Amino acid sequence: MDPSNDTAQTWQTIPDSMMNGRMCGKTFSLGSIMLFPQQEHTNYTDMASESGAQRTVKMYQLEPSSWLWGRQARKLINESVGTFLSLQTAITEAEPDRHNAVLVKKCREYRSIIQACQQDTKNLQQANENEKQNGKEPSTQEDLIILQDILYKMELILSLVELLFIDTMSDGHLLNQLVKWIQLHFPQHERKKGVVLESDRPHLHPDYWNTVYGSVLQGKLDDARLILSNHPSADTDPFLSIDELLRKMPFFQVYGGVSVGDFEARWQHWQSECERRLEEGHFASSHNLQAICKILCGDLETISKLMNLMDTWYHLMVSTLLFTKPTVKLFHLSNASQDAILRMQDQQVITALDHVLLAAMEADMYQVIKECQQVMDNPWFTTHLTDLLYHTVQHKGKHQVLPPLREYLLLDYAEMLAGHSSLWQVALLYLDHCGPRGMAMAQEALQRLPITSDSCAQKIIQMASEREFEGVVVSVCRVMGRRALSQGRLGAAIWWGMRSKDAAFTSHVAHQILHKYMSDGHFESSTLLDHLGPAMLLSDTLTFLGKYREFHVMYQEGRYEEAAALLVSLISSKLAPEYFWPVLLLDALPLLKAKEPVISSEQTYELMYILDTLTNTTRDKDQTKNEAAHVSFLDKEKEIRVALTHNLAQAIIHEGTVEN
Repeated sequence: MDPSNDTAQTWQTIPDSMMNGRMCGKTFSLGSIMLFPQQEHTNYTDMASESGAQRTVKMYQLEPSSWLWGRQARKLINESVGTFLSLQTAITEAEPDRHNAVLVKKCREYRSIIQACQQDTKNLQQANENEKQNGKEPSTQEDLIILQDILYKMELILSLVELLFIDTMSDGHLLNQLVKWIQLHFPQHERKKGVVLESDRPHLHPDYWNTVYGSVLQGKLDDARLILSNHPSADTDPFLSIDELLRKMPFFQVYGGVSVGDFEARWQHWQSECERRLEEGHFASSHNLQAICKILCGDLETISKLMNLMDTWYHLMVSTLLFTKPTVKLFHLSNASQDAILRMQDQQVITALDHVLLAAMEADMYQVIKECQQVMDNPWFTTHLTDLLYHTVQHKGKHQVLPPLREYLLLDYAEMLAGHSSLWQVALLYLDHCGPRGMAMAQEALQRLPITSDSCAQKIIQMASEREFEGVVVSVCRVMGRRALSQGRLGAAIWWGMRSKDAAFTSHVAHQILHKYMSDGHFESSTLLDHLGPAMLLSDTLTFLGKYREFHVMYQEGRYEEAAALLVSLISSKLAPEYFWPVLLLDALPLLKAKEPVISSEQTYELMYILDTLTNTTRDKDQTKNEAAHVSFLDKEKEIRVALTHNLAQAIIHEGTVEN
């Protein structure tokens, strides 16, 4: 939205005839609404009379559009968050008497960010012009022009707020800062000066005298003297006289060692000298020099005649104050601004920007924020402006409305960022400074984020963990675990299950891994299973899985006695699922056939008991025929019995020999 237009709005029509009637809307996510047509109540008779063709109902997701989402404005978001965070830290750490310096510095950082975006936009405009000349299709030039205008006006407002409310070290005397403000934002006379001086005969250039007048009206007296020195008559008495008056014009410096009373005396003496020379006809030979002298005398009629050189009422106001009230203070600006508007009412229409500047001139912080909020299509500017003003008045105990207003605007801005796919992390940084409501919104935002990938899930978990949102961490891990399970990624599923500390889900995935092992004889994610650590205690099945993997590692390393003891303990402790007993007995077979007994007689009796139990309960069940391990067990049941008998005999003999 253009800040210069109160009524500028953008409307989007939904190209669907069914949406012409009544509609319903539901909040779909942060910053978006789902719309769908509302069907009127119809009785069954009427419905039956209609054609049998079914009508397709579409749903539409509406999201806010803003210039802030453009590529050129992305720098504005990314860099301003750093300034915002450093401001909160610096204010907290700084001594009270240093708050002003910190705020001025941070305000100028915001202005620098805006100016950098202005320059980028200007460069892109120039590139588009070059593409157009080369026959290429340029980017949307109109959008760039609008963005350039918005950035200019934001920087204009922010710089005025800085000198009126924040940078108040000058004991309330504002004229020098106001003059610099005008010089910065109206550089046309500076550009014309270069063009005029570069011409072969500067005094004959059509903009010669207008450039002199413009420089004087902006307080650039040295520039005016430089241009006048290039006139062929520069050595004549009238030119030397006006040059002396320009050179001797006094400017009030707060720290210049001169009191206000002494300065006003000097000022009156200098202006009296200007009036005396004008009355004595020192400039009668040149009406242009007469006009310059009248400006120095503060002649309102002459200044008004040159109104075309001042684009706005506030330029006119500052130029008038420069030569009529050089010790102006903030409380004078309200009347001065109203007077300037009345003098320029035939040449300028009051815009939304003017309302913002008028509110600032009247020292009404709340009205400044209100006017900005009404014309901006996003809260970026008002959020950072309000934060600066909040810290400015915080230690003074004034403007009780600013703390809740600041929090509201921060929440509003953060909500807008949270609805963007790539800026939600920035939103959380703002919500960290919004108290309990900010924490609640941060938790809600994290829960509503679409989890598009593992890296996205990791980012969400990291941000949630930093804020101790355990519920969000568990929720994301559960979602990712179930997604991995549906994709057949059992290793990832069990990892997410352990992170979520969901015992039931972890146990389910562990069963899936065991079934897969029974089918193909390979472990899913063996590296993960080797490093479960204390997490294996989350469920009995996971504990068994981890210990069973540990058994395989021992066996591969040749630690047969330890492996045998662990295997028997897994069976005897009933930790192993019953359907997995055949696998364990098959694993015991090589150990039973060892030359030297590694399974004791007591352990052999335990294995015999398990074998008999398994034979009596599972031989005739259908599910035993569905997995390779059960089939192999049935084929080798006799071999296992023989091995158990042989190992029992060997173990008894060995144990008896050792005892003797």
